Amino acid sequence: MTKLRLKKNIIVIITFSLLLSYGNLSGDTHASELIAVKNVLILNSYHEGFTWSEEETDGILNSLSESGTNLSIMIEYMDWKRFPNIDNLHYLYDYYLFKYQDKKFDVIIATDDVAMQFALINREVLFSNAPVVFCGVNQSNIDNITSNYDKVTGAVEIIDPTETIKTALSINPSLKNIYLLYDNTESGLSTGLIAKDKINDLKSDLNIISMNRLRYSDIIKQVQILEEDSIVLITTYYSDIDNMIVNLEYLTREVAKSSSVPVYHLYDFGINNGSIGGTMLSGELLGNHAGSLALRVIQGENIDDIPIITPNSYRTVFDYEQMERFGISLKSVPRDSEIINKPFSFYETYKSLVQSVLIAFLVLIAFVCMLLFYISKIRRMKRTLSDSHEELTKIYDELAASGEEMKHQYNEIIMINKKISEGEDKLSFMAYHDSLTGLPNKMSLFEKANFTFVKEKGNVALLFIDVDNFKYVNDTLGHAFGDQLIVMVSERLLSIVDNKSSLYHLGGDEFILIIEGITDISEAEFYSTEIILRFSDEFSIKSSSLYVSVSIGIAIYPDHGEQLEQLLKYADIAMYHAKEAGRRNYVVYDQIMNRDLTERVEIEKQLHKALENNEFEIFYQPQIDLISNKITGMEALLRWNNPVLGSVSPLRFIKIAEDNHFIIPIGTWVLQNACLFLKELNEKGFNDLTISVNLSILQLLQTNFCDIVRDTIESTQIKPQHLELEITESILMESFESITPKLQRLSDKKVRIALDDFGKGYSSLNYLKQLPIDTLKVDKSFIDNITDRDGVSLTEYIVKIGKSLGMCVIAEGVERQEQLEYLLLHKCDKIQGYLYYKPIPGTELIDLLENSISTI
Repeated sequence: MTKLRLKKNIIVIITFSLLLSYGNLSGDTHASELIAVKNVLILNSYHEGFTWSEEETDGILNSLSESGTNLSIMIEYMDWKRFPNIDNLHYLYDYYLFKYQDKKFDVIIATDDVAMQFALINREVLFSNAPVVFCGVNQSNIDNITSNYDKVTGAVEIIDPTETIKTALSINPSLKNIYLLYDNTESGLSTGLIAKDKINDLKSDLNIISMNRLRYSDIIKQVQILEEDSIVLITTYYSDIDNMIVNLEYLTREVAKSSSVPVYHLYDFGINNGSIGGTMLSGELLGNHAGSLALRVIQGENIDDIPIITPNSYRTVFDYEQMERFGISLKSVPRDSEIINKPFSFYETYKSLVQSVLIAFLVLIAFVCMLLFYISKIRRMKRTLSDSHEELTKIYDELAASGEEMKHQYNEIIMINKKISEGEDKLSFMAYHDSLTGLPNKMSLFEKANFTFVKEKGNVALLFIDVDNFKYVNDTLGHAFGDQLIVMVSERLLSIVDNKSSLYHLGGDEFILIIEGITDISEAEFYSTEIILRFSDEFSIKSSSLYVSVSIGIAIYPDHGEQLEQLLKYADIAMYHAKEAGRRNYVVYDQIMNRDLTERVEIEKQLHKALENNEFEIFYQPQIDLISNKITGMEALLRWNNPVLGSVSPLRFIKIAEDNHFIIPIGTWVLQNACLFLKELNEKGFNDLTISVNLSILQLLQTNFCDIVRDTIESTQIKPQHLELEITESILMESFESITPKLQRLSDKKVRIALDDFGKGYSSLNYLKQLPIDTLKVDKSFIDNITDRDGVSLTEYIVKIGKSLGMCVIAEGVERQEQLEYLLLHKCDKIQGYLYYKPIPGTELIDLLENSISTI
């Protein structure tokens, strides 16, 4: 399909070039009139390569190429499927303004709703107020888009699966269930709704099951188990419920391949991709009609005199191979249907010729039979004379054949034995080596353990090596990228392997390095340091540069254990502690770590059901404005009361929740309930309070995080400027490039951003001016040492920096009067701490606020 479009486009371009050359060669006035260029803009709603858009564009170009007019055609793509947001429209506006500000268009051809609406709204500024011809817009949207606009016409897209369903009922009269496949994009939901209405109008007792709320993998599983009274009807599809993009042609092929029932399609590009067929909408036919209307405008006809048309843009096509697969007869489909992939039938094509040849053949057979009768009589006479000779010849031939057969069988046995030997070697290698890296695998490690961990070899070090943040790489850059990274990591680790050491790949991002014959633990530490230093250099993959670090746990034989299972377990525990210490580190195992592991396992176990069992509670710590001495806001702080563990400190469970990704649903729960509490305060008359919610890096890395915040604000009906999201400096420094656009997007929606624990462990002063930070929170460690000379000096400068940048400065952990007096002296804006209030439940905070009003 792509090559065909390319050839068509090349033909159109060459035709226009020849017309232009012909005009340049002619010097008379008439020739000058012929080469007057007509400028045409084809504006597509979706991206280049999207099959529907390409079909419409091909249809338009086919019609325009037949005009005999000198045309300058420009094709643009708005990419609305992948970027359906206002930022994309702003970008396109600026881009087209720059590109076409001096260009006068004779006509704009817009494919689908977004392009049509964009062209009508902006044509006066961007496109010289050119007339607009559309296609791919259904009737329900035309009136909404074209109202109050003149100079517009087009070809309406009619979404109607009625004929296809009629055919399906003719094929299978017991049909009851239609599994309707569409996505949750604007076009997907619109198409799905229209398809449902048409099916219900045809036969209201059909059961329509929508599949737009399923993951792609669940769709594949679902269609594998459908009953015989069902079909699948594919309409518009671009991404599943998790926003994973799935190419529609690929989706059709995979669904059809997995489906236990016939798969029908709304669009004709589903044919030859596994769809059985049907009466399907053709983007090329629709584009042909739009191109014909555009030619009428180009040739001088007033567009306001050209009515909007509703052409028949459907093709009735069926795939013979798919019909064979489900045992469907050609008699079951409409007579005038187009059949593809039907095997060539010589008889049907040359029926009369075959019959003539057959008659001649029968006559010839009769003649041959007569001839054979006489020949057989002659042979019987000769056979009597040659019986003896023939018997001897037969015996000789049998003996010769037996000798050749025995020789052939002997050679075959030799070849089979050779192949078996080669296969055994290959299977043995595959069993003991990792298929991705080629390194020895876990089975190989256990196989060699009896020869490695023996007293005769002395002390042996086992280094458990884990790539830091590898899951983030897979989640953000894809598993193919992650596999390449693992291969490059293994190559870098091999560069330090010597005759005392051996490297194994356990799977995923885990490697084991065995170092034999070490004299003391310092040798293992030397190897670990060398590994960490080697990972200071970047990795270059697919034109991308990536810095990756590793964490290492060390266990020593026989000091920490004599069995491989023990050493692996203890090295794994030590590796986890290395990650706890800040990653890019190594830790040697000691027995105290077992107790920490036991506690972690129990917390993980209880944490798994904590949200479901309603064990979490939010406490609120008031924030005091130092000028008015009133409560102007509060920080939402999560508390966990577990029936087994009791009250669990956030310091104990937050990091574990992040490691296991429980923090994502927990963080969403905190955001939702904190905003609901603020709504409750607003309803009680406290309308000027802000609420601060702490964020995890995993929440910020979600692609739909900004949408979650927006939906929460809208559902709770709070003002966005009353919500403040707190991020720590460590999050900021670790993921600056990826989270900055999201923070800016939230700030543009008036959501406040606070930088928490400022000055603790990092220096982010260089980034403060680049970020939409509204609030600077001074870490408690600076407030605790406020009476020390160094502490006083640094706190004073932090306050000055924040205020000079126009930020609100909040001091955390204020517990003593002298701290308050110092902050008042240096004009800090707000404070938060035990000097005024501890974190308290929401009910107590309401009582506190109401009492403060009654006191006033």
